[in-house]
Amino acid sequence: MKKIITVTLIISLISCILFCIPVSATTTDKTEKTIEYLENGDYIETIITDDTENSDISLYATNTITKTKTKYYKNSSGIVLWSVLVKATFSYNGSTSTCTRCSHSTSAPASAWSIKSASHSKSGNTATAKATATWKTSAGSKDYSMSVTIKCSATGVVS
Repeated sequence: MKKIITVTLIISLISCILFCIPVSATTTDKTEKTIEYLENGDYIETIITDDTENSDISLYATNTITKTKTKYYKNSSGIVLWSVLVKATFSYNGSTSTCTRCSHSTSAPASAWSIKSASHSKSGNTATAKATATWKTSAGSKDYSMSVTIKCSATGVVS
């Protein structure tokens, strides 16, 4: 009887070790950030984030990855005046990559700013979002345009 209990405990322990995967092993928080300073003191901050739902290695020849690239137009104090983002899903297999779908989003949280127009497009392994924002002051208004492009290499490297 002791042997049966011991064997059962050993099998249970081995099963638990083999099939219990910690949550931290399957989640990733990958972001890339760059800053471009403008002559007027404002700057554009660009951030790429990983939106891939399942980052496990695929057993198939084609892998899929989803990324978002956002450009924030900020004043010299670091306050976001307006932004545009492109979200794209790519398939890649080591030889080629293709953008399979994309979307865009814009925001103008500063009170003097508004979004005038926005669009997105995809071609081959590239997705682009374009937007125009209007800055209104008592002296008049001025339009600013910004585009954000995201592309994927054949090996799944997104820039």
